[in-house]
Amino acid sequence: MFRAAMTALSVLIATAQASAQEPRPTPPAIPVQTVPPAGITALKVDVTIARDLNGKTLSSTPYTVSIVPGTKSQLRMGGDVPVPSTTFAAQKEGEKPQQLTSYSYRTVGTLIDAQADPGSNGQWRITLNIEDSSIYPADLAPASTKVTGAPAFRSFRSNNALTLRDGQSLDYTMATDRLTGEVYRVSVKLTVVK
Repeated sequence: MFRAAMTALSVLIATAQASAQEPRPTPPAIPVQTVPPAGITALKVDVTIARDLNGKTLSSTPYTVSIVPGTKSQLRMGGDVPVPSTTFAAQKEGEKPQQLTSYSYRTVGTLIDAQADPGSNGQWRITLNIEDSSIYPADLAPASTKVTGAPAFRSFRSNNALTLRDGQSLDYTMATDRLTGEVYRVSVKLTVVK
């Protein structure tokens, strides 16, 4: 009985080793077009970030990014905002602590990373990473801002890929700020430069 069990085990091991050595079939490769069509020198991607409140447009800010097909482009627009930090230095016993204020800086603005790759039938795959940050206006800022005097920051981030043809526009992202009720909308238009 022991010999029969050992024989069965040997057969299982041999079968497993044989199947491990057999080459596995590879899935067929999906053709990807990496060379842009002849005559196309660049793509122009127009990105508009708009903010609405109760159906009224508060702001609509346009940006344009030029992309050489198959490469990445970046756009950076913004500035640095001072953020106060207060500490209290110990004094001699019985004296009032001395208040010291120092500042650090935080960058606010818009960052756009874009890439365009040729697709099929004249379409282009546009990959967009967008970050937008700003300071809350005083009348919309959280209550803590009024107490501390420090600015409150809001931020919006979107990472997405979309397929467009020459001249096509698309409203592709919408988000609502939960503190203010403002609605962020991002629209994109593609223009092929020949």
